[in-house]
Amino acid sequence: MTTTRSPLIAAVLCCLIPAAAGCASGAARVPSPSAAPRAGLHSLAAGYLAIAEPANRRLDAEVHADADHAHHDLAAAEQALRAEAATGRQFDRQLAGMSFPPPIEATARALIRVNEIRARLALRQAAAASIPALLSFTSSHEAADAEIEAQVRVIRAELRLPPPRTS
Repeated sequence: MTTTRSPLIAAVLCCLIPAAAGCASGAARVPSPSAAPRAGLHSLAAGYLAIAEPANRRLDAEVHADADHAHHDLAAAEQALRAEAATGRQFDRQLAGMSFPPPIEATARALIRVNEIRARLALRQAAAASIPALLSFTSSHEAADAEIEAQVRVIRAELRLPPPRTS
């Protein structure tokens, strides 16, 4: 099992590390009041929350369903993982449809990239033939989740929103 996990973890990390580097450089970027007028920034923040909050509620339910079933009900866990991927991709499409100033746009694109990595990983995990195989993805999935949470913290700071509640 280690030999199949190592290439997967390496592949995920190869995708996440460049995204994290983009996040690290963007983490210090918080737009000044002159970079985006307050009214415009407020509107962008409201638009972001309008898509993020419902997606977060759905994702929370799907993650809980996956966790509830991962150790004993392969079919239910797989269904929850497919739902997680679909929710993430729907959020990505909505986020991509928003128009941001360049610094925030770069963060939005980075968030979409790492969210897509997580969606692909969730679908690979959902295709697992056994519970042990499904569980072998746990650390990779957690790493992808952590990277997404880092990107979310950055975009929320750029939009002058409070940090997200713990997930």
